[in-house]
Amino acid sequence: MTATARSPDVTFSSKVDGWIAATALGAGGACLATAGPMAWSSASAAEAAVLSGVGLLTLGLPVWLLLDTRYTVTADELQVRSGPFRWQIKLSEVKQISPSRSWLSSPALSLDRVRVQFGAARSVLVSPREKQQFVDCLRQRCPSVLVTGF
Repeated sequence: MTATARSPDVTFSSKVDGWIAATALGAGGACLATAGPMAWSSASAAEAAVLSGVGLLTLGLPVWLLLDTRYTVTADELQVRSGPFRWQIKLSEVKQISPSRSWLSSPALSLDRVRVQFGAARSVLVSPREKQQFVDCLRQRCPSVLVTGF
């Protein structure tokens, strides 16, 4: 009996556009700058705790997204991770890969994106830093995928 070698997992970091990072951190910082003084001057401990929590959350989530957005191709899945959000896409369901510059919300920190279409008319937009290596990796592990625009 022979064992088949599994392909090693390959992880790709998200490309980050500077303006997206600045906008996310700026919005979070503005919320913290607004909620902080309100919490500090609040007469109620409960109100101060809620305002402090909201302020920290609005800064914490963008930082988490910026530090933890990545895409892992395993032997049988594309795993997309963006902060607290997760997607698991079976490679057998991937139908098409194409470039995109869509503004739609997605686990992508750049507008230099790859649209991965899968299943019954579903898709996810990702922005791997090494875009061509990402496409080549998916092409190798999903031989029937239609690759357009690369």
